[in-house]
Amino acid sequence: MAVTASTPTLTLTLAPVPESARHARHAVASNGLDSDLEHTVSLLVTEVVTNSIRHAGGGEIHVGATLAPGFARVEVLDSGPGFDPDHRTKNGFGLRLVDKLATRWGVERGRGSLVWFEVDRRRRRFSR
Repeated sequence: MAVTASTPTLTLTLAPVPESARHARHAVASNGLDSDLEHTVSLLVTEVVTNSIRHAGGGEIHVGATLAPGFARVEVLDSGPGFDPDHRTKNGFGLRLVDKLATRWGVERGRGSLVWFEVDRRRRRFSR
């Protein structure tokens, strides 16, 4: 994985097939995800992994999650070219959901495309 501040509590390597989004969602939910975060994080994991399946060009998808009480950070790395989050298309709702529901999120390009998001209930106010 790339820029996680701490060691991920979960890592997965997935094939670029539709079932991988469900597999990633279940793996995150069953590996220490705080129940207060489960719905939001599960939805966002599904959206980001689905985008990787759709746009990564057929290579493996790597998922890393750091889970703690009141906090989740998920990173999804694929071999795709990435995108500029400020210039994304208006088609679909996946990244709009990420933008609305995540505390923070971003995209990094390098040896592939890394999309990450955090859901942090430890703070009372969300910052973007």
